[in-house]
Amino acid sequence: MAPPLPPALPNFWLGTWSRPPDRPSQVALAVAGVLLVVALVPGGPRWLVDTLDVAGVAERRRSRRFLFVSSFVAAFLSLGYVAFYLRGGPRAPESATFWLQGRALLHGQLAWTAPDPSASFRAKNLFVTAPDRLAAIFPPGFAMLLAPAFLLGAPMLIGPLLAAALVPITWLLGRELAIAAGQDEAHVESAARVAVGLSLASAALRYHTAESLPHGAAAFALAATLACALRARRLEAPRLFAGAGLALGFLLSTQPPSAVAGTVGVLALALGGPERGRSFAWACAGALPGVALLLAANHAAVGHAFVPPGALYARLVSAEPGTPGAKALALATARLVRSHLTDVDNFEPLALLPLLLLRKTARGANRPALGPGIGLAVAIVAVQLAVLAAAGRHDDAAPAASVEGLLAHVLPIEHALIALALVIAVPPRWSAPAIAATLAFALAGFGVHASHDHARRAAAGWGRPHYEPDIAREAGATHGILFFDDDEGFELAHDPAALPSHGIEAIRMRGDDHDRLAYDLLGHPPTHRYVVSHGAPAVSSWTPSGGDTWRFEAEADIPPVIAPDRSLGQVAAIDAPGTCASDNHALGLTPAGAADASATIELPIPRGSSVPTKRSWMVTPRAFQRGGAGAAELALVAALGGAPLAQWSWSDAAKTPICSELSPKTVELASGQTRLWLVLTARGGPVALDRTTLRAR
Repeated sequence: MAPPLPPALPNFWLGTWSRPPDRPSQVALAVAGVLLVVALVPGGPRWLVDTLDVAGVAERRRSRRFLFVSSFVAAFLSLGYVAFYLRGGPRAPESATFWLQGRALLHGQLAWTAPDPSASFRAKNLFVTAPDRLAAIFPPGFAMLLAPAFLLGAPMLIGPLLAAALVPITWLLGRELAIAAGQDEAHVESAARVAVGLSLASAALRYHTAESLPHGAAAFALAATLACALRARRLEAPRLFAGAGLALGFLLSTQPPSAVAGTVGVLALALGGPERGRSFAWACAGALPGVALLLAANHAAVGHAFVPPGALYARLVSAEPGTPGAKALALATARLVRSHLTDVDNFEPLALLPLLLLRKTARGANRPALGPGIGLAVAIVAVQLAVLAAAGRHDDAAPAASVEGLLAHVLPIEHALIALALVIAVPPRWSAPAIAATLAFALAGFGVHASHDHARRAAAGWGRPHYEPDIAREAGATHGILFFDDDEGFELAHDPAALPSHGIEAIRMRGDDHDRLAYDLLGHPPTHRYVVSHGAPAVSSWTPSGGDTWRFEAEADIPPVIAPDRSLGQVAAIDAPGTCASDNHALGLTPAGAADASATIELPIPRGSSVPTKRSWMVTPRAFQRGGAGAAELALVAALGGAPLAQWSWSDAAKTPICSELSPKTVELASGQTRLWLVLTARGGPVALDRTTLRAR
């Protein structure tokens, strides 16, 4: 969980160290003080173990009790994170897209059809294909978990349930790594339980199992992949590799970059033991459902099973044109790695404890403590670091959400390695105090260090979710249209199967006549607007209005339609305050290299209950010239790939930003025509289109 990059280099490496900023950090610091006293007092760790009734680590009943209680605590802590830091709902921008994707999957839709005008139902992180198909750009695995939760009306419970599931899988992973290192049952169980304790203390895992992002699910899947593969190899049971394959397939359908590390682990264990052919076959069979789900989602989004929509979207759509340089990418990668050291257990030096495994064991064994299982776990972490570096270097290969959270996926593995270091690499007489002291430092690290990053995250943006259903209900907006000023609020509220007569139809407000047209086409239902002023949301009645001229802003069509046989450049919404640009924005198109670039924009035809159907319209585009070397052509077509109904051209040369009304063209429409298409072509440099107006003849 990387906080914003501080401006000063010393702060970048040291982070924030100060008094606890909130009640959770104060409680963590108090518990840390108790644990530190326990670690220092002779016999303190044994007294604590007896008090918590977790003695007899080899007893199966007590292990089950330990896992049940620990799972409950993990879920409770993640629920507390939802309430205290997230303020009751998803806060990350990508979370809103996962909610929309989950609602669509609840209705069995990997892609869905947007109502007219489609620009009123688009938002960032959505892939648009002609004429009006929408799909999320993210892999579908995590949304599949959210879908049934929407049926129960409790999507925020998925994270705490994942937190509870992480406890037994971390415990199992710790056991398997300890067994692979040749430990006896007592030390195996101790290592497993210490790994669980470290997992509970990690504030980063609390965040990743509270926020509606796939990183908690990916961490579970990667840990399950390694644990099941280790168990299958140890028992020499090829069929158990099906479990590892199933987890790997889910990981692939949730966060494909992390599947590289999981695949390394499965292949090393399946092909390195007896019956390698059967082991590999079972692993492949288990992975098939996840692979099929991912390929089906890709095909539904872009029409090609092996073309990920996230990669295509990142290459074609940009909020800020331009590619960061090597220095900026290196600093960003360093920032992520440095913040990950904090994420491991809130205090950076704790992440280095696995280095103790390089020394010989303290119980008289002559062999190094670093066994094959531990070596494989370390290799998986190293592969994940390499994947992170590759994703940062080629940032068009994966969505930003995937890059930011990649390192969080190895947290359970790192917790198991730290637990092994404390149990088998520390002298026996110091092992228990070292464990208590480590947990104390982890909690104290949250109290005076890591908690500041989480507090900043809680206060970021509006300081609350972008859509709160209770606010709408209290204002009487229980059905009809609810307009949203931002993408996150729209995606959190929108349901592709909703009808305004039976519920809320969320619409992305565009500030032009897209709003009026959507209102007309839906039959003028009750209409409200969700706005946030000074951090406080409010819902008020609002009705779109307009005159005889219909204005459609070009930037409202971001993300643009991906049309067949069109070579798109990079499309971006240009922020142009204080210029002649309508609404201070325009749509920019930048070619890639010397090749021409084109973008397809929908131009809806006004119609509806209060607008008579017209067959003759005057079309007037408006160019935004910023003073570049680009040359633009604009074609109006009735069907994609068809002959132009009208054409315009201009150059971008201008000393200062100016807006040019292009010559009006009159077009005759066929009966039943509901939309036209504007095809913008740029050559030699970037160009921009401001808006297009329609007037009935």
